[in-house]
Amino acid sequence: MAAANDADNATTSPIKFHKLNEIELNHKLSDIHSIFSRVDEFRKQIYFMIITLRSTWTNSEFITVGIGALAILIGAITFDGELQQGGDYLKVGISPLGTGLSAVAPASFFQLILSMICWTYFLYRLWNHYPLMRGQSVSLIVMWISITILAIGLHQGAPTFPFEISSEGITIMSGALITAIFLGFVFSRAVIETRDLHVEEKHQNRDPRIMAESIYNHSLFGWVGILIIWSIAAFISSWAGAHYVAVRPHSSWFWQFLYILFGAISISGICVLLWYPQLMLGTGEITIKSKRAREIDDMQIEVGAWKDEQGKCPECKSPSPIFRGKNGLPRLKCINDNCGGEGALNSDCPICKSKIPLRINCKNCGVSTPALKHLRDHEAW
Repeated sequence: MAAANDADNATTSPIKFHKLNEIELNHKLSDIHSIFSRVDEFRKQIYFMIITLRSTWTNSEFITVGIGALAILIGAITFDGELQQGGDYLKVGISPLGTGLSAVAPASFFQLILSMICWTYFLYRLWNHYPLMRGQSVSLIVMWISITILAIGLHQGAPTFPFEISSEGITIMSGALITAIFLGFVFSRAVIETRDLHVEEKHQNRDPRIMAESIYNHSLFGWVGILIIWSIAAFISSWAGAHYVAVRPHSSWFWQFLYILFGAISISGICVLLWYPQLMLGTGEITIKSKRAREIDDMQIEVGAWKDEQGKCPECKSPSPIFRGKNGLPRLKCINDNCGGEGALNSDCPICKSKIPLRINCKNCGVSTPALKHLRDHEAW
């Protein structure tokens, strides 16, 4: 609710704001000192994301967050008191390698299975809500697991970390930290570079002012900030959980509460991190990948595999000469009837050197429309 005070029209319906450049802050910290300009920009983009979320999220998204939070709650609290009592630390592993799982009480074992079911259903709903981000959602989950392993490694040989420090788990910590940083970098680069390709393809304009406005409206500065905040929340949750179980007898219930609280925040953060790029790029957009991954995929595409999506006239729905290949880039046949060339929009034909047009005159209805209008587009803005 505090973020609602950041804009002049806080009482206006959120659906009014379709573009980032329409947001104005009531109070700017940069008026105090110019060093706070980046803080103002972050506040502005976070507010924009909040009002956009309020206008686009339905009960289905909130139910997904609730299922994820329930998975954490069920896995963190045993209602028969076994986890709170500490269990038998001499029994570890899974049969036939160990007796730890078989030593779990029936009620706690049922909760374990129920928590796994909730996690599976949560991931299923994520993939259902954000099909464009399926691969990236796996990266986020693995990144969270790496952060959890990092927190466990920090407590190896030092149960009360950070009040004591040990080097016993240095190998585990180093590997988990490198993995988490790598996955976070790959995830962010994939989204940012796909955003760049999207703006270049869908919002190309000869007027540099309009182009600059399009680039700004697709800014991911606030989204990257949320990724960093999510990483911190995931670490606090993982550290609190590891801290609670590392101390014998178990430490204060406060750490258990902290684990659940920041775990629920992390669940919400995952949904937001997947939702925003999906909304920005649209459900019919190209797959979110890094530039290098896209180049590798391009090299594996055969010449005959280009024509996956054939364009249709937006007026009469008759077939048009534009198409989109497996890599998602639109290509148009040369305007010369005697030439069999094809190329990207506004480029030179590789055969006759004629200019590939940006507009198409439909041979059926005669209407002239932008070439990209002949391909499906579910872009949010």
